[in-house]
Amino acid sequence: MNEKLMLLPLLGQVLLTFYVGIVARLRREKSVKEGFNWRYFKTFEGEKPPRFVLQADQHLVNLFEAPVLFFAAGILAITLETVDIVMLTLAIFYVISRIWHAGITLTNNRLLWRARAFILSCWILLIMWLWLVYINFLHKH
Repeated sequence: MNEKLMLLPLLGQVLLTFYVGIVARLRREKSVKEGFNWRYFKTFEGEKPPRFVLQADQHLVNLFEAPVLFFAAGILAITLETVDIVMLTLAIFYVISRIWHAGITLTNNRLLWRARAFILSCWILLIMWLWLVYINFLHKH
């Protein structure tokens, strides 16, 4: 399989991160236009911004946590030339689960569904790593 195909789900995750960053920025601007003190965003001290701002800000931070392991697995699969249909499919499903998670977080933020989406993404990520180890150490080429 062409290793370069793994770049597509990696790009998907990058685009999701930028999208959430833009949403967070727009929500901050909206809160300031509605009267929230802009100085909070300078030092992050004082009264907290409205919930809709915090949701986007916290989700953006979240996209720099577990997805780091996704990027590492993807880059390793490319570098070790072990991208196969299993790894590529898992990567695609990981990004889909993260889009689902972002959609919930940025809209109704229902905890049960948000948790399900997050847990699913964690399971997919774990399976990606287990497959990466299997394909590199245990699988006979």
